[in-house]
Amino acid sequence: MNKTISDRLAAKAAGKKPLASNRNQNRAIFLALRQEIIQALGDGWSIKSIWGILHEEGKVAFGYASFWNYTKRLIQTPPGPPMEERATERGSTGDTSKTAKPATAATAAPEKEIPEIKGFTFNPSPKKEDLI
Repeated sequence: MNKTISDRLAAKAAGKKPLASNRNQNRAIFLALRQEIIQALGDGWSIKSIWGILHEEGKVAFGYASFWNYTKRLIQTPPGPPMEERATERGSTGDTSKTAKPATAATAAPEKEIPEIKGFTFNPSPKKEDLI
């Protein structure tokens, strides 16, 4: 059975000598184990338990904090909109076929009324009635 490109890239990155840090290698290892991690999370296991067993088995050599960050970033956070949609939301002028959506009453930020401040007000020229 042929391996997917992702599997081949993960194996290649895992076999590379690290230059200054193991960040790329650790990320590749995490991505190679991603489906197993997703399944374990779906079964109700905690991130710490999953990291603990993978660390004991020698599958991950990095710390829990890195494992937690990878899990939050690569598994639990939904991906953002594609680049084309983000560009049109900001009003990009690149492609004229895609224009920014006009703001409607539901999407526009409501104007807030600034309440009048009640209490002490300094008056540099006092009234004679107030002094007596």
